[in-house]
Amino acid sequence: MDKTRREFLKKALSFSLATAGGSILTARAATGAQTKRSLSELANYDGLGLAELLKKKEISPLELVEDVIKRIELVNPKINAVLTGNFDVGKARARAGTVTGEGLLAGVPVMLKNLTRYKDARIDSGSRLYARFIAQNGPLTQGNSLLVDAMEKAGMIIAGITNSPEIGLLDTTEPVLHGATRNPWNTDYTAGGSSGGTAAAVAAGIVPLAHGNDGGGSIRIPACQCGLFGLKPTRGRELGSGGGRRGGSNESLHISSDLCLSRSVRDTAAFLSVVETRDHPRLAPVGFVEGPSRKRLKIALALEAFNGKKPHPEVEKAIRASARLCDKLGHKVEEAKLEINGSEFIDAFLGFWATGALGLEAQIEPLLGKGTRREDVLESWTIGLIDLAKRRGREACLLRALKVFTETAAVVEKTFQKYDVILSPVMRVPPYKIGWHAPTVEFDTLLARLVDEVGYTPLHNVAGTPAMSVPLYWTSEGLPIGSQFAAWRGGERALLELAYELEAAQPWAGKRPPIRA
Repeated sequence: MDKTRREFLKKALSFSLATAGGSILTARAATGAQTKRSLSELANYDGLGLAELLKKKEISPLELVEDVIKRIELVNPKINAVLTGNFDVGKARARAGTVTGEGLLAGVPVMLKNLTRYKDARIDSGSRLYARFIAQNGPLTQGNSLLVDAMEKAGMIIAGITNSPEIGLLDTTEPVLHGATRNPWNTDYTAGGSSGGTAAAVAAGIVPLAHGNDGGGSIRIPACQCGLFGLKPTRGRELGSGGGRRGGSNESLHISSDLCLSRSVRDTAAFLSVVETRDHPRLAPVGFVEGPSRKRLKIALALEAFNGKKPHPEVEKAIRASARLCDKLGHKVEEAKLEINGSEFIDAFLGFWATGALGLEAQIEPLLGKGTRREDVLESWTIGLIDLAKRRGREACLLRALKVFTETAAVVEKTFQKYDVILSPVMRVPPYKIGWHAPTVEFDTLLARLVDEVGYTPLHNVAGTPAMSVPLYWTSEGLPIGSQFAAWRGGERALLELAYELEAAQPWAGKRPPIRA
């Protein structure tokens, strides 16, 4: 190993929890009285940093919740990230002292995406269909998802609900019901989707981390576009969420996973340790991954999307820069091509995705009564997916998806027999402006844009493999571009260890968007 690589490796392996996230923990620890006069300092802490302040009784859970409320009031009008202030519930939990859970993030305010079961908020999944029903009849479901129960048992305080597209069906967050979420780096641009509200809230400093789910890139895409760390876990890794895209009883069609978006790697590692299942027959628990590893990895650099296209020059520049960084750290990087039948994959994924919308039309009259038009309660993109699934037939879509997804997973597994990690873009293009992927765009036009530009992330949903977006690059215009790293099933530890190393070698915590609380 040459001198440069030794220096990079030494720097990464000296990384400790005391300095996680660069400047995140360099803020002055204050006394309780001082904290009240300088709550803005809390923006410099990640979730684990806030948890440490709570342990030392340098701040109270109630003060943290009240600070989140102030942040929402300050920046949310500019970015439209947070829908429902869960203020009374969060403040009541903080006052009652019921936040002393066993989790590493006990007492830390977080948020939930508007696409999971939560008994203390009006979850409408970004759809006028459900919002109208809730307005007339109250919540659709009672009780929390298993994931939410785990979060609350571990002491996290849910302080709000974040915006999402209708039923999570798009890679941008611009629902007709709630309006567009804007990117804190430039409000002309989307924050991504479908966890776009979560990404904007975290990037803008409202909370240090928040819940997201991912059925085709919905954690990684907004993390990429908002300069955050976002990990999609292995299929079946986390406790069932009750949200996202599930595929009936066949495991190969379960493509959705839940976790979070965060500003520091260690916050995601801590969140995973709270919500992972401990009784999976094939996945041993990960636990809390605390830092990097000395193991050097063999990394495949896969630049071509599964639609056969090369990335935009700015994206290629970003990913090649990430490859060089890995090389400097002593990892072995070589270019590779994934031998996937792109047209077949895209067609099968699209048909499967459309079946997720198919059942919505059948719910309209039972929920809202006869005579309710679908155009009045569903977006044009959703209606287009419903019609596509009707033309193809639900069973035909599922059977084709099962065949193609199984074949695709086998190709991915074969690749991981040769490599430890696959490095690729998250999106084929840099961040795009509000309106480009809006659900009101004519269906065929929007479909063509999605097929052209969302060319990397769905692969790992289909294969069930863990994948993460790491914020290592910003364009000359100041917009972030994430790099996607993936491992074979069960490989979260290897990814998190690599992420810690990248975070130490090229810290991103000091980069702050113009819109920030």
